[in-house]
Amino acid sequence: MIRKIFFILLVAGLVFTGLHSPVLAKDHGKPPVKDLENRFNELMDLETGDDGAVKKYDSKDQVEQEMRQIMVWPLADYYVDKYFYEKDGKLYMESIDGPIRLNMDEDYTLEKVSENHYKLTQEGSNELRDDYTLTIDYSYEAGKWVFSDRMNNLGTSKGGEMPDTATSLPIMMTAGAGIMALGGLVLIAKRRFASE
Repeated sequence: MIRKIFFILLVAGLVFTGLHSPVLAKDHGKPPVKDLENRFNELMDLETGDDGAVKKYDSKDQVEQEMRQIMVWPLADYYVDKYFYEKDGKLYMESIDGPIRLNMDEDYTLEKVSENHYKLTQEGSNELRDDYTLTIDYSYEAGKWVFSDRMNNLGTSKGGEMPDTATSLPIMMTAGAGIMALGGLVLIAKRRFASE
């Protein structure tokens, strides 16, 4: 009986420490800002036909797969849902102003937050949006640099729209761990009372 309890606790401990063990950070250098921005611009400026349909892709899923190559999936989801729609089996771009783009000809700051996280900030102004601050977060994931967030702060008194990139994964993992622990306690109690 004690052997089984020890085995269960050992397996549970290995599972939980394996899920939460931090990866040792390596120096991955700086993110390829220009390459990522060029790829982002290509995906936001897709060529359309006379009917307005996107030529290169047939569905939102195809565009999202491409975007996931350069950004985290919640951010890719946000851009695809905001700027693209499907109609009659074709893909179209919404007729709205696109996101603020990084102007490579203007100054920007690239701040190292950690080995796996950089933050780029660029202030600018244009006729459409007046003064703005573009903030781009880069994270090193799955062996490459990707966008983890892009936020536009417009004007001086109000913030811009922030993509919904939050995830409840830590909460779900904690809830799952609690349920597993409760199940283990019930199992142990059941066996203890059954043997008495």
